[in-house]
Amino acid sequence: MKALMLGYGNVGKALNSLIRERSPKLGLDIKVEGVVTRRGIMLNQREDFHPDKEGTVLEALDLINPDLVIDVSSANYEDGEPSLSLYLESLSRGINVVTANKAPLALNFSRIMAVAEKNGAKVGFQATVMSGTPSINLLRAMRAAEVRKIRGILNGTTNYILTRMNEGLDYLSALKEAQRRGYAETDPEHDVNGFDAAAKLTILANFALKKPVTLKDVEFSGIKDVTQDKVKEAARKGKKIKLIANAGEGSLRVMTSEISPEDPLYHVDGVTNALDVHTDVQEVVIIGPGAGPLNAAFGVFSDIVLMYKGTF
Repeated sequence: MKALMLGYGNVGKALNSLIRERSPKLGLDIKVEGVVTRRGIMLNQREDFHPDKEGTVLEALDLINPDLVIDVSSANYEDGEPSLSLYLESLSRGINVVTANKAPLALNFSRIMAVAEKNGAKVGFQATVMSGTPSINLLRAMRAAEVRKIRGILNGTTNYILTRMNEGLDYLSALKEAQRRGYAETDPEHDVNGFDAAAKLTILANFALKKPVTLKDVEFSGIKDVTQDKVKEAARKGKKIKLIANAGEGSLRVMTSEISPEDPLYHVDGVTNALDVHTDVQEVVIIGPGAGPLNAAFGVFSDIVLMYKGTF
């Protein structure tokens, strides 16, 4: 099985190692034949990618003619490119796609899935929500139930900051600590303003609730207005402030809420993520890490294994 990978940063390198080490043990014969980065196309020669060759992702698609396209590139929320064009062209040729990139799906979920269905191709996107912790794939296994509502803590950066504020730090001190520990980007705006969680909620709403929505349909706000006074006031009532993503009952929202100890999300602290799924049969809660290169790589690899073992 030949694969073409878009992006080759920390996630891409971790994923390639997983593919090399674990595919044979699982009875899969997969080889990443080439990767496309901003520098151009790099071809796999003796398990090493070289030399650089000028070209676009669509030119790489023609050059390699892969069975599988993997996207571990950075998100572009302006228009989803170049990933979106790569997905649409690959799927139109019947080539499966597995991605960790939220942007194309948050912007064009319905369009991408329509092209996939028309051409008998598959799209794996577990790594876009909670990374390697099986959120999407949990929902995939719950198809017999009707999902009515989803709530979640979907951003580890903001959850860590709020956790540390609950322990006494002010917002700026907690943010700086998160940056020092690698839990927050140098520019954390997409995290702290709720945008990242909104993108994930858009994907969940499309997949689990069958709502044909995009990012523009989500009402979101972040945590920058949370003060120590607000945290202490919530604590006096026995509650915590959390950034909660909520889909169901006709609304899509990401905003801070005061939640009580009986709420399953109350004890989800640090960089941990959680998903609380309400169906017509039961309520299911999944808790686990939602970030990190190896975790993201594991999410992508899990999709590949499920897809090619026929259980996707």
